[in-house]
Amino acid sequence: MKKIFVPLIASLLAVSCSKTETKIQDHSTEQNQKNETKNEMVALMDEMMDEMHSEKSTGNNDVDFAKMMIEHHKGAVEMSELLLEKGQNEELKTFARKVIAARDQEIGLMKKFENQTEVSPDSNIFQQELNQSMGAMMNKNIKIHNDIDKDYAEQMIPHHQSAVDMAKVYLKYGKQKDLLKLCDDIVNTQTSEIQQLKTWLTAN
Repeated sequence: MKKIFVPLIASLLAVSCSKTETKIQDHSTEQNQKNETKNEMVALMDEMMDEMHSEKSTGNNDVDFAKMMIEHHKGAVEMSELLLEKGQNEELKTFARKVIAARDQEIGLMKKFENQTEVSPDSNIFQQELNQSMGAMMNKNIKIHNDIDKDYAEQMIPHHQSAVDMAKVYLKYGKQKDLLKLCDDIVNTQTSEIQQLKTWLTAN
């Protein structure tokens, strides 16, 4: 009886291990497929938000705004570069080139304010509202087309909206003349560009 029992246990263990290995392999294959098919434009948006959230508050409103908006701008540049590399629509490519030129210039301006150390008295409420201003980009219902052109427009709308909302927070609490002018420009320009992108999506 023992001679029969031992091989039976060994056989059952072998089957169990085989099923476990198959599940692990299936899960690994499924995960690899997800990684391979992840939307590139969405991935850039996610990476940008990770960078923004990794920035720790310094207590200085100018520094905290500049650092977060610089990462935000870098995201817009990377998304626009992807559009220029893989997109097809010439209207959007023209739009993307303007975005890159404007954001690069604005990043240069904001870097001047990265090293200030004075603590702002309203830093806590400013930081809270600055974080809330990123809500548009965190919307999980943003439509994904798996088309570079359409996904650029679709993702850039909430991206622009968050820039507008962040700028409005600085206009409420900020003091630096150059940053206040920058924020006015962001609100006016990017509000107009949001409408341009919405119009493009409707037509396409």
